[in-house]
Amino acid sequence: MSSAKHAVILVAGASTRTRPLTDQRPKPLIPLLGKPLLAHILDELVGLVERVTLVVGYRADQIVATFGEAYRGMAIRYVYQTTINGTAGALLAAAPIDEPFFLLYGDNLIDRADVIGVAQFRYALAGLRVPDLRSFGVLDVHDGLVQRIIEKPTKPPPEALANPGIYHFDAEVFPLLHRITPSPRGELELTDLIALLAEQHPVACHVCTGHWLPVGTPWEALVAARFLLARQAHTQPLPQIAPNAHISPQADLEGSVVVSDGVYIDQGVRIVGPAWIGPGAVIGSGALIIASVIEAGATIGAEAMIGGSVIGAQTAVGAQASISHSWLDERVQFGYQAVCQAAEYRDASVNVVVNGLLTEDDLITRGVVVAAGVAIAPQSEIAAGSIVRL
Repeated sequence: MSSAKHAVILVAGASTRTRPLTDQRPKPLIPLLGKPLLAHILDELVGLVERVTLVVGYRADQIVATFGEAYRGMAIRYVYQTTINGTAGALLAAAPIDEPFFLLYGDNLIDRADVIGVAQFRYALAGLRVPDLRSFGVLDVHDGLVQRIIEKPTKPPPEALANPGIYHFDAEVFPLLHRITPSPRGELELTDLIALLAEQHPVACHVCTGHWLPVGTPWEALVAARFLLARQAHTQPLPQIAPNAHISPQADLEGSVVVSDGVYIDQGVRIVGPAWIGPGAVIGSGALIIASVIEAGATIGAEAMIGGSVIGAQTAVGAQASISHSWLDERVQFGYQAVCQAAEYRDASVNVVVNGLLTEDDLITRGVVVAAGVAIAPQSEIAAGSIVRL
């Protein structure tokens, strides 16, 4: 096993596909159960690495302000990808590194077990079994060793493995990066490194055993939040209530419900877990919340119904509103009796590994995404699949 104590995480991109969630924040700071996406990735590295290099670019100041010089005992170094020229260019920005290191992308929820898996070899990358390989780089494996990555093949072999972006490298990869030429889209592609590396060294493949969820669209962010809730239910199946939360004796909390500091839950409220209620949130009388995240300072009006959704920080949901499988970003004003409709999208391509914690319906049902600061008029009905922006 490698003695790697260093991880490089690529977080420089502007991520247009996740807008409007990334209009005012970088993707690594998309909130998931009160913590940024990047914090969930770093949590999987605790005890494995001592140092983390973050390759930053878009809204880097926000990332630096959020994480500072250390996170849970891991020292953090920031390097800037001043020219956004691809993933190989991002890794070049992290040079020099004179020790073994992990390389990860900052927009995938990954599992600690698979980081450990690639560490068993000097050079290795993970391989992932997914339903539809056509949107991935696919590993070309012979005799257990990776020869190259085939980018988004139209007819991939049925048993092929996708590239989920979990690598184990050392200092010898940096000279090879200088040999990479721009791809047809004008970028230096990290996938080209694998063929160059395989010419000189054995490159092993670890088949993933843990979860893997990309956060490349607002809908995938919603799935990620739902997954984290489902995982919470496994670790803490009963309600967990902060000492200074106020919960009416006439409220009903069922299953895995985390209630944070300063929360006020009025009479007649029913919360069916898994659910996460952030600090200072207020839940009005008779409200129903099922399998949802209510972020810090949000207010849910009387007799409102929230199901399978994320309600952002400081958002106010009006009385008797109905919200299903939706993401309302921070500071939204959602009017009295307004409705977010939801529908199943059977043709949606869902390439995630959730280890049975979510159903197919969880993955393909979409409601509405409402951007930060938007006001929704009372008694509005918003069609499923809509993205509402200022």
